[in-house]
Amino acid sequence: MNILVPDSWLREYLETRATTKQIKEYLSLCGPSIERVNGVDGETVYDVEITTNRPDSMSIAGIAREAAAILPRFGVEAKFVNDPYGTKIKNQISNIKNEKRLNVTTDPKLNPRWMSIVIDNVKVKPSPAWLSKKLEFTGIRAINNVVDITNYLMRAFGQPAHAFDYDNIGTKNGVPTMILRASKKGEKLKTLDGKTHTLPGDDIVIEDGKGALIDLCGIMGGESSSIRENTKTVVLFLQTYDPVHIRRTSMALAHRTDAATLFEKGLDSELVGPVMQKGIELFHTLASGVAVGEPFDVYPESFKKYSVETSRKKLNSYIGSPLLDEEIKNILNNLGFEPKVTRDSISVSVPSFRRDVTIDVDIIEEVARLYGYHAITTTLPDGEPPATIRDPLFDIEEDIKTRLRDFGYTETYGYSMLSENETRTFSLHTKNLYTIANPLSLDLVYMRPTLVPSILKAISDNASSAKPLALFELSLVYLWKENDLPMEKPKLIIAQSGENAFSVLKGTSEVLFDIYGISYPSDSLDFSNIYLTTNKTLSLGSFGYIGEVKRELLASLDIETPVTILELDIETLIAKKQSVGRFVPIPKYPPSFEDLALKIMPKTLVGELIRKLKNADPLISNITLLDSFENTRTLHVTYLSLEKNLTSEDVKPVRAKILSTALKDFGATLKS
Repeated sequence: MNILVPDSWLREYLETRATTKQIKEYLSLCGPSIERVNGVDGETVYDVEITTNRPDSMSIAGIAREAAAILPRFGVEAKFVNDPYGTKIKNQISNIKNEKRLNVTTDPKLNPRWMSIVIDNVKVKPSPAWLSKKLEFTGIRAINNVVDITNYLMRAFGQPAHAFDYDNIGTKNGVPTMILRASKKGEKLKTLDGKTHTLPGDDIVIEDGKGALIDLCGIMGGESSSIRENTKTVVLFLQTYDPVHIRRTSMALAHRTDAATLFEKGLDSELVGPVMQKGIELFHTLASGVAVGEPFDVYPESFKKYSVETSRKKLNSYIGSPLLDEEIKNILNNLGFEPKVTRDSISVSVPSFRRDVTIDVDIIEEVARLYGYHAITTTLPDGEPPATIRDPLFDIEEDIKTRLRDFGYTETYGYSMLSENETRTFSLHTKNLYTIANPLSLDLVYMRPTLVPSILKAISDNASSAKPLALFELSLVYLWKENDLPMEKPKLIIAQSGENAFSVLKGTSEVLFDIYGISYPSDSLDFSNIYLTTNKTLSLGSFGYIGEVKRELLASLDIETPVTILELDIETLIAKKQSVGRFVPIPKYPPSFEDLALKIMPKTLVGELIRKLKNADPLISNITLLDSFENTRTLHVTYLSLEKNLTSEDVKPVRAKILSTALKDFGATLKS
């Protein structure tokens, strides 16, 4: 997660003379990484990356606490000031005559801490310039003083807050009521952004006294109880939630907010009270609000400190050299821990805001990063380096891609997901497709079982190209397995547009098989595929197929030129690949050549014809297709003997065998 931190706001919690350059460099070396420093309207703003296990640092005060611990390690004095944990809840003195009551019911399993207070006599108006600027520098648009106060609390302390319009909360027995519970599947809630969500169930929500949902907890408030210009009384609400529920709901609804990003990490319930006090003060200062009574606080299980221990020997082995007791204590104290250091061990009492520290290596990491990874001495490991076995799939995939590139093909990358519309276009039954539980859009719903849709989409997107297209994709398909995870299989698909594409792709497949030492599979026209025409398809057995795509399918994709595809199963290719090539010495005697024009029967497979003719006699070294015209195929025949120069008399009986085999097996005759 990245947050924006204005330098002037940071220094409200960090007392130091460090320059912006020093803050950027030193924090990046030992803590949150400052990716860049921006100048915005005369303000220096740090763009800070925070790792997901450190929600305590996802705020202005949190970054200041880190900086106060890190900067002195580089000789720069720094002190953490205005620590929110030092704030105590004060007794609220109200001069409101008519008490504003509020009934609250919560669930400690879903909501470890609930704290709310009613604030009356609120005046909704634009925020002062200093508050608007602070929020804008951190990427939040100023709305009004009430909403801006809640956003200020979230940015300053990393504790989201929410404000409800008290008068728009439904009553029960005449008293506004808030009931926090798990949602039922199918319930609907309209949030502040105007979107209506159908809830998947077991989401944390707040229901009012009339049964209406008024808050999608931890993510966004409901529109019905939102702050309006005429709002007079506000319920200020701060809380913590079960992070699993927040994450699941946010992802299921594809509804990501700053609050959800914080709550799903697991926030510190101990911080709720101090932030509530700060919120009450801001409402009094900025909105003339008066707190009615004391905050309502449900906190059945407060935080109990625990200890984590590691050995000095293990710490020294990670860092590479022993550290002094005082240095270890100084590092851990500055980070908020309470350390006990002995000759053999280090034990720390963990503060509430550092619940990510649970095992011994967590302590070692904290010491090591402030000691400085850059200061750790490089030491060569003892013993032999670990043996690694490279997956053969990676090698053959890389080799195929390189060769196809050299053959003139262009690699494409398609989405692994299909839309509802694409499943209809390509006649895919959705019951046998894996569905994305939380699709980011309607175009990314199902996991693809074939590469045909993505390669044809690439052809369609580039149909305006003046030249014939020659594209390929090597990627995974996801095949259905009943009551199980999908079978992920790597496939290669090549698509070429143009009238001659079938012959070109057949040649490409022959070259690939030859490169990997695989005998070309017997051609078979007895093959059907829902995407291919019946008169131009060729089965390659378990390896795949070649075929021309049906014109009606191409027309539905706005493709006007013929397209032929070659699909190969990479796992089968690897299984049949010959790892050791066969060396053939350079012949001592020169070969002899001749061309034979054969009249063939319709639908004769030329590949099968050539293979049979090659085996007619040992003196036949090679046969290739030289030319095609109507029902005539001209074959280029190479004769070679390893024992002598061949004469016309030597070739004559071999030619006779060729013609005899052609006539007997294929009904082909020599063209006169």
